[in-house]
Amino acid sequence: MLTEPITYLQRCLQIPSTNPLDGEENVATYIYELLTSHGIKTDWIEVSPKRICLVATIEAGAAAVHPKTIGFSGHLDTVPVKISEWTKDPFGGAIEDGRIYGRGASDMKSGVMAMVSTMIELNQRDDLPNRLKLLITSDEENGMTGARHLTARGDADDLDALLITEPTSGFLGYSQKGVVGVEISCVGKSAHSSSPQLGKNAIDDLYRVIREIKSDRFTMTDQRHPDLGPVVASITSITGGEGPNVIPSRAAFYMDIRTIPGFGREQVLQALEEVNQRLRQQDDTFSMKVTVIKDIPSCETERDDPFLQIVADTMEFIRQQPTKRVAIPGGTDGAMFSPAARNFPIAVASFHDFRLAHQIDESIPLSEYAETIELCMRLALHSYS
Repeated sequence: MLTEPITYLQRCLQIPSTNPLDGEENVATYIYELLTSHGIKTDWIEVSPKRICLVATIEAGAAAVHPKTIGFSGHLDTVPVKISEWTKDPFGGAIEDGRIYGRGASDMKSGVMAMVSTMIELNQRDDLPNRLKLLITSDEENGMTGARHLTARGDADDLDALLITEPTSGFLGYSQKGVVGVEISCVGKSAHSSSPQLGKNAIDDLYRVIREIKSDRFTMTDQRHPDLGPVVASITSITGGEGPNVIPSRAAFYMDIRTIPGFGREQVLQALEEVNQRLRQQDDTFSMKVTVIKDIPSCETERDDPFLQIVADTMEFIRQQPTKRVAIPGGTDGAMFSPAARNFPIAVASFHDFRLAHQIDESIPLSEYAETIELCMRLALHSYS
């Protein structure tokens, strides 16, 4: 029964699409040709060189009554590979003892090919009760520029619901944190280190910022999400200095801030501006610049949303065990689809093990792949009121 879907997944794993090295062009070409060869209308969308998105659509059957547009989405890119650390060929798609191996087996070429297989299986069925739309994205692992581009084009504006088949180990994701990444820099004046009074040390100013942020005087916010928890901020890199005998004229650090619904970019910038104002009151020559490098919003669907309940019921039917709703600490393309012109529920779910994502010898049991295909099929064939 799964012979062809397994072949599809194997071939997909054999095409490198590591981010930022390879791009998605080659794997996108394979999936585009696979879909179009089965008569499925598919748009090829170039976001930037080698960064490709695909949008495929199947119309509801002629007998459909009040069809809904059910969206499926997944990304083509994977994280890089240190080949020397693997015991399997990361681009071999080997199958051993019921498992398939390869970079992206868990995150998330299995999820993508489960949706592709569903589209192929259901194409031209007269009894298809819904319109199906597959949004395959690029660059999710880096900046989510593919999903952002599709949303800007309006490709998500006609959706009634969206399933993203990221690996969730059978859990149902309903909420996720966002990311605001900022560079905070200070500018000084260079001078010879033997005469520091002739310059202004940018590292000294940057140290004042770090000390303020780390002090009890500073709180990004007291807000908490019941499942996602608090906003979390971490300084992850520092740069500065021109040479060992030069007073540095510039220094900067990068801060990664994981946000929650109700607290995003605007609130982050306000909190940092308050730091700037406090330090300027102490020294009117002080200045710091905040540059937003990354801005991925948090997003959330109501836990009791009817579509989420249908997804949960379907997963419970497949696994014969309760489905737990969870908040996702990391990000998915759902964040970029959530600002679409039309509001719709977003469910993040599959049966693939998220603990194996990005790991050495990444793999999944083929039984999980079969379960995820069944999930997509049942959601596509469900009659929504």
